[in-house]
Amino acid sequence: SSSGSFQSRIMESDPPFVRDIDARAAKGDEASRAAGRCLQAMRSVICSNGCAGSAAAYFAATVTTLQRQLLQKGGLDAGPAEDTVAALLLILRRALPSVSPSVANSRLNDVVAALAPLFKSSASDAITRNALVCLAATSEAAYSAGGRPNRKVLKPIFALLSDSRTSVRHQAELSAVSILKKASSAPDPQTMEFAAQHLSQMLESARQDKKGAEEIPAQRAVSLLRAVSKLLPAEHLNSIFTAVARLPAVLGQHPCCTAAFEFLAEHFAEEDEYDEEEEEMKTENVEDEDKKIALAVSLLPGLLLVPITMLNVAYVAAFAKALGSTTAVLCSERARSKSAKEVKISAVKKLLSLFSERDPTVLRAAKEACIVVFEAAGNGGDAAMLEELLEAIRPLLRFEAKGSWPNALPVVAGLFESLSTIQAELGPSEVQQWTTSCFERAKPLVTELVQARDKARPAELNVFGKELAQSIGSAVATFGPQQVLQVAPLQLLEYPLSDAAYEQHSRSWMLLVLKDSCKRTSLVYFATTFLPLASSLKAKATQASEKSEVLAKKYVTLLEQVWSLLPGFADEPLDMQSALMAQGGQLAKQLVAVLQNDALLRDYVWAAFKNLCDVAQNPSSTLAEALKESNTACLRTLSNRVMPEMFTTFIKMNSESAGQDASRVSHSRQTALAAIQSFAQIAEPAFVGNIFKSIVAKWLKATTGAGDGTVSAVDVPALGDLANALVPHLPAEMLELVLKVFGPALKASAEGSEDEKMAAANAQKAAYRAVCNVIQHPAATTGFQSMTQVMVVWSALRDARQTCAIPALKARLTAIQALLGLLETSLGPKCKDAAVKQEYLQCLTTVMPEVLFHLRDQSSAVRDAARECLHLAASTAINQDLQTEMVTLLSAGLAGLSRHSKAAALDALSRLLYEHHGKMAVALRSRLIEVVLLLLEDRDAQVWRAALKFTKVVVFVVPKEALIDLLPKIMRLFQSKHLASAKMLMRSIVERLVKVMPEEVLKEVFPQAHMSLLQHVQKQLARQQRPKTIRESKEEEWEEEQEEEEQKGRRGKKKEQQSWESFKAGDEAEADDGDEDMEGAGKASKKRARGREEEGGRKTREPPTSAVMAHDAVQALLDAWEEEDDEDEDGKKKGARSKRKRNDVAASTWIQEDQEVPVDFMSADAAHSVLTVRAPPSKRRRGVEVGGAGAENKMDMLRRTGLHFSDDGRLVVDEDAAQEKDEESKTGKFNLGTTSEKPKALSQLAAQRTKRAQAKAKARLARKGSHVIKGLDTYKPKKKAQGDAKRQGSKLEPFAYVRLNPKVTKEKFKGKATESFSKVIKGAKKGVVKGLKARAKEVKQKQAKEAKKRKQARHAQRSHKPGSR
Repeated sequence: SSSGSFQSRIMESDPPFVRDIDARAAKGDEASRAAGRCLQAMRSVICSNGCAGSAAAYFAATVTTLQRQLLQKGGLDAGPAEDTVAALLLILRRALPSVSPSVANSRLNDVVAALAPLFKSSASDAITRNALVCLAATSEAAYSAGGRPNRKVLKPIFALLSDSRTSVRHQAELSAVSILKKASSAPDPQTMEFAAQHLSQMLESARQDKKGAEEIPAQRAVSLLRAVSKLLPAEHLNSIFTAVARLPAVLGQHPCCTAAFEFLAEHFAEEDEYDEEEEEMKTENVEDEDKKIALAVSLLPGLLLVPITMLNVAYVAAFAKALGSTTAVLCSERARSKSAKEVKISAVKKLLSLFSERDPTVLRAAKEACIVVFEAAGNGGDAAMLEELLEAIRPLLRFEAKGSWPNALPVVAGLFESLSTIQAELGPSEVQQWTTSCFERAKPLVTELVQARDKARPAELNVFGKELAQSIGSAVATFGPQQVLQVAPLQLLEYPLSDAAYEQHSRSWMLLVLKDSCKRTSLVYFATTFLPLASSLKAKATQASEKSEVLAKKYVTLLEQVWSLLPGFADEPLDMQSALMAQGGQLAKQLVAVLQNDALLRDYVWAAFKNLCDVAQNPSSTLAEALKESNTACLRTLSNRVMPEMFTTFIKMNSESAGQDASRVSHSRQTALAAIQSFAQIAEPAFVGNIFKSIVAKWLKATTGAGDGTVSAVDVPALGDLANALVPHLPAEMLELVLKVFGPALKASAEGSEDEKMAAANAQKAAYRAVCNVIQHPAATTGFQSMTQVMVVWSALRDARQTCAIPALKARLTAIQALLGLLETSLGPKCKDAAVKQEYLQCLTTVMPEVLFHLRDQSSAVRDAARECLHLAASTAINQDLQTEMVTLLSAGLAGLSRHSKAAALDALSRLLYEHHGKMAVALRSRLIEVVLLLLEDRDAQVWRAALKFTKVVVFVVPKEALIDLLPKIMRLFQSKHLASAKMLMRSIVERLVKVMPEEVLKEVFPQAHMSLLQHVQKQLARQQRPKTIRESKEEEWEEEQEEEEQKGRRGKKKEQQSWESFKAGDEAEADDGDEDMEGAGKASKKRARGREEEGGRKTREPPTSAVMAHDAVQALLDAWEEEDDEDEDGKKKGARSKRKRNDVAASTWIQEDQEVPVDFMSADAAHSVLTVRAPPSKRRRGVEVGGAGAENKMDMLRRTGLHFSDDGRLVVDEDAAQEKDEESKTGKFNLGTTSEKPKALSQLAAQRTKRAQAKAKARLARKGSHVIKGLDTYKPKKKAQGDAKRQGSKLEPFAYVRLNPKVTKEKFKGKATESFSKVIKGAKKGVVKGLKARAKEVKQKQAKEAKKRKQARHAQRSHKPGSR
């Protein structure tokens, strides 16, 4: 009894893993039962030795037992021994995480010795894999304890890398990776050295006579290298990479070599794994880069010797990527002194040689590899190599290589872009000389690109036009338009616009290229070259307007395209100061003049000024940084003259916008305001303050009507926009002035005429925007240090609530949103102070009712602003332990008398619960949910629907245990009369409950009248849980959902807001605005069948498991059976007929079997004959017809062809019927001179087939030859008829048309194309001679009339001369 009590105490002290195994064994798990028997034996031994039942004791006992079990006679060959070994490995695997690392390290050698016989024996896959897992876990524990496992650990693992069993190889690879990662971090150089030597030996063991993919050890070595190559020491990687480089010479284009090249490409690819802010990481990054450079230097010559043939496309593509990645490493700045330029150029030339191939995979890989090399050379500043390649890349533009241009031209563009990267890092004094010298070497290449564009046909431009334009544009961006236009000069005025090849001859296509590519060039060149050209085009347009409006419009279009180049020239110009200040600022004056007088070109000047200011304020390159000081001084000098003219022009734009397109006016207005704000950032603060005062003075005069004629109420919006554009750039001391000026406008009442109301609304919008800008001013976060100062701003907004006009609602809520954001960032941490907390709550008490009121506003912009206000207020309150007060404020809306207030409060509570349910107290959350769920019994549709949305949030966020108690209250939603208006919402709630609730619990509380919905949802979820073989089409969708979840997990803070938007996205699809939306709620929804449209409009179908299941009829038949099951369960009558859609052909499911036609079950379409969908008889013509004659079934088709089936199933030719018909025709009709015998049925069929074939051949010949005239033969009119004639008994209206043949549109088929219209057009002499005579007669009469007038005028002049009689 004492021993039994001691053993019971040992059992009580068993570690958790032992108790878990015993529990699984009690449930019937066979593996746990075997492990339990072993544990019982160990427990007896532990008890006899008087030890405690700790994890270490069981671990030691397991290792000893396993070692003895495998060393005894027979080993695994004995029958029960294998089950015992599997049980011991299970215990060992569960015990390792429970023991300390020091204990595992002390028994490491014993574990290795115990597991070694398993790796040498023919054990099962499961035992070998478990042994590998145990060995890896023991080694990791030893490393954690500071131990250093010897090579005996890795040796058996590497031996199993070439095992014939796939699962064992995979587990061996995982175990090796796990141990090597620990060894690398330990560090353990001996283990790493052994791994490198063994991998090198595996690669060197490749032989030509053994090319089976699974038999080659090199295949496994490459697979392992892809995971651990970054961990191995650099001194050992040389031998490995040398062995990898010789694999193609031994194995040829073997899959192993393809994998090896892919490994090389991955190893040398750039990775951003280090934090550049930490010096230690920087040092490690530099060391790794040096090691990588050394490897690339030794590897690249070997790669250049690899022969390339197109026997294996994947092999060539992988080689191109490997060669490109290796060469890119040597193009860095640190590698420039360690690598020869000739070797890198040879590598690039080898890549360029691949563009002579036609395989798209090879071309794509070569393109990507070349671009990687060029980008690395550009970032590393290797200009010498890039300039050398300007000549080497020219063969890609030859005529014979035109098929590869879609992939070759991006390589040319990449080369130019890399040179542009180097150019951006030069100084102002070097850039001009470098550009000129580099262009001299690139000039032949640019010339060939321009010639290719000039000679390209429209069809060719559809293939590579985009890439060609990109290449020329890259050359323009690198060398500047001044250099490129020397090769391709514009000749817009030298050729007439009527020229058919004007685009090629004048090179007007270059304007579009220049527009997208001009950057970092000379602004003086635009003033001296393009401005005179624009003046000439404007004069041409003026002259042409007198003759042809179309011609004038073309010149105006060219004028616009020339001026559209100005923003590009203003992007990082090299000579901003000299260009704008030359000749007393002539260019600046000209730009301002265009800004004031030419509305067509105004937007380009606005954009140019903005680019100039942005470059001076935020330079993006070293070159722009060097010019920043001079550019800023230049623009600051011009601001005193330019900004007032900008304001005048902006006001003028507002007055001219009446009757213009609203979208264009808005775009121009936004462009102008952006330019003004950019200029305000550079101008002197004092000047900005003075000009702001003058603008608000005019604004006050315009709003009060006290203007002296210079401003009026029409100018109020423009003046308000100008003032608000300057507020963010005002000094901090002027913010108080802004509030004093715009504060009274907040309370302005909108009374009087419509113009006066609109003026007041515009003034309010400007005032609210000014307040918002004051709150968002950079000085606001530091200037508003007390709650009192914030309350001053809030008091101005609060007092203006009653007078806010409807057009200003969005601006008001935006200002409130800015105020709440300021409270969250600046005053949130101070809420611990009781006084601050009280004032903050008082602010929320005032603002939240207004926010709730506008949550359901008609304007979507107002609703969005109100939701953002709610989000900010709720987040601040929850984070400052004010959740009870916040819930109380929102819940107050539930006591409102209107349905609008209740629904808005419910919307707010739904978002609060969804976003902050984890931070809310359990008691508060429970009390809130219980109160809101009572509104599911509300009779108002809007309130009930809002409560239903809240219920959806509840079932998604409340834990399962608390949700069980809420089920009876949730089920009240089925008692509402508005149930039909929210089917999708209700369904989403039920689906969620089915997923999280036990089936028996849910079935107990679910209403019996709606039990069919529950059963249907359960069936749908059961379908989704089918095996993979049945859910083939669902795999991609599931993977996309998994990726979205992972991306959401990575995004962190953004997940809450995005998940709420997606969570409520589908809720707005159904009606939710009062009783008016309930009128159509009773309409039947679309049937949710297999393969039909589901929630959100996404079409899905249940994937088939066989060819029979792939047919739509099978899916429909299964749906029909399920509906019958549902009807039986609901107690409905089986004979009841459901309503069908009016145009639905598939009205019932049946087994197709004609009355007299037997079904051939040996045919390929037997399944289609048995399982199909039959249309009702009245609509069968709308369905699929059988045969070419339009028969509705097979029997009808046979009957029409003179065939039928006998009673015994034989096919019989119906000749008797044909003879009877002939006899009837003989007796009843005149047949003198006709043939007495008519062809029999079969011969008649043959004749019909021949006639049909001839007709098809004739039609085919007609289609091939020229255009086809349709309808003239069928509806040919009589002699006296005019137009097409309708035949007797014909249901179709007569028509005639010409079906054009695109094959004869070329010039050489002009004769055929013209001849094909001969049936329709008879010529001028026959068809329109009457019109020609009438026109000639009219011309003669007109000329005679004019001559008579001239004669009379001369006579009258002669008769009135002085002295005449």
